[in-house]
Amino acid sequence: MADDGDHLTRARDYHASYAWRQACDEFRAAGGPAGLGVEDLEYFAECAQIVGLRDDAIAALVHAFEERAANGQVRPAVAAAFWLWQAYRLNGEDAQANGWLARARELGPDDAGEEPGWLLITAAYYRMGAGAYDDAVTLLARARDGAARMHDADQLAFSALLTGRALVLSGRFTDGLDWLDDGMLRVLAGETTPRTTSLLYCAAIGTCEMEVHDVARVREWSAALGSWLEKVPPFGGPFYGHCLTYHAVHLRLAGKWTAALAQLEDACRSLAEGAGSRFMGHARYELGESHRLFGDFPEAEAAYRTAAFTGGPTQPGLAQLRLSLGDVPAAAAGIRRALGEAVGPAARVELLPAAVTVLLAADAAGEAEAATAELGSHAEHFASDSVRATHARALGELALASNEWRKALPQLREAAGLWRDLDVPYETAQCSVLLASAYRGVGDDEAADLELEAARQAFRSLGARHDLLVVQGMLQHSDIPGQHGLSPREVGVLRLIVQGMPNRAIGAELFLSERTVQRHVSNIFNKLGVSSRTQAATLALDRGIVSSAPRGPLPEN
Repeated sequence: MADDGDHLTRARDYHASYAWRQACDEFRAAGGPAGLGVEDLEYFAECAQIVGLRDDAIAALVHAFEERAANGQVRPAVAAAFWLWQAYRLNGEDAQANGWLARARELGPDDAGEEPGWLLITAAYYRMGAGAYDDAVTLLARARDGAARMHDADQLAFSALLTGRALVLSGRFTDGLDWLDDGMLRVLAGETTPRTTSLLYCAAIGTCEMEVHDVARVREWSAALGSWLEKVPPFGGPFYGHCLTYHAVHLRLAGKWTAALAQLEDACRSLAEGAGSRFMGHARYELGESHRLFGDFPEAEAAYRTAAFTGGPTQPGLAQLRLSLGDVPAAAAGIRRALGEAVGPAARVELLPAAVTVLLAADAAGEAEAATAELGSHAEHFASDSVRATHARALGELALASNEWRKALPQLREAAGLWRDLDVPYETAQCSVLLASAYRGVGDDEAADLELEAARQAFRSLGARHDLLVVQGMLQHSDIPGQHGLSPREVGVLRLIVQGMPNRAIGAELFLSERTVQRHVSNIFNKLGVSSRTQAATLALDRGIVSSAPRGPLPEN
């Protein structure tokens, strides 16, 4: 039978080779928290925290703190308190998290007579939460200086990345991204411990995605995260689940939707198994987004609901889902509510592109125009190609809604080009669909068909079933000769007029409001030079614009 020494040897070997779960088993067999030396306690705590064995991690950290503190070793004692703070925060137990910071402060200055770096970092975290970004930057500079003297790679990377985040949140994007990149280079170089590595990857990607809307950086750091994940065994728990969520977003942007969905499902399982309640809402929302894009609408709704129950966002995805299902009033109500609550440019930029589309569908052209103008001001603020692309698309959508085809074309071409340069195939294909409508409007059916065919191929490759059906319908309409300048939507309305349907029924069939249908009917009359539904139907059949015979009498209003 193996003795404790054998278990410890294997535990240390497993720890060094990133086999953290097996290491935990061996540390436990060697005596567990009560029977390990302080260095082995710290190794055990790291392994347990990484894989989500929260009780083991806390027990080992408490023993490590007490032993280090009893021996007057302030810096490692404070490090144990810092990771206890992280463990309790991840589970939403802020009072106990703060209690461990208080105990760490009671130890006083470190061996050099200075405030320990981990306490400076946590103090900066709270100053950032209060909006005191300059104070946070000052605290983090002190932490970096101390970490450099002590050659503490984890603290150096943490303080550099948080400096970048504080500067970004204060609006100083260029300086902030420089610091963020500095911190991440230390991670890429392998200088940081695995526990810190997983946290910093997620922090960097989250900052680039949510605060800067820098798709290029999201893709770059997410690809690096993917390379790191390939080097370590699947380890479960909150850190792993959080990493998988961010990497899945990268995969989805790159058009690898099936792989993204599988990673999000793994992420949700890992977060459910470990103490990852703070991250679950984000993972569930992204799972909903993947299902929505695939066209799996019931699954998407279920994921959004679970996201809401676990403290995550539901918008703009839920409004876009409602729009796809034809429930325009619910979509508009949801996006309006979300915009009313959103504070700060980053949160609003997340919502405004979808708001433009939804509000136009709801005949709220004035609100859509205001949302587009606000998006334009944010595009200047962020200096991000992805935000510029969403603004250009919004301008194009506004022009399409008012039948200003030539005005729409350059905006939509710019949006498509930006998304193409960023290598985001879904957004590029959506712009192609909008471009097709604009080309139809100016009478260039050949260009419209080329755009629709490109979009069809992209949607088929991605697995975007709902979008694919829309495009196939538009391509079928394009086979009809002599459309007399009618847009694909107007041809669709005219076909239902020919079938004898009143405006209310047409709206229900096409998921449009009655007011929008009336506007399309007016445009049809003007373009065909007629003054009644009967005349429009007769002309449509005579000239081959539509081929369906009417199902019943034609209402005149």
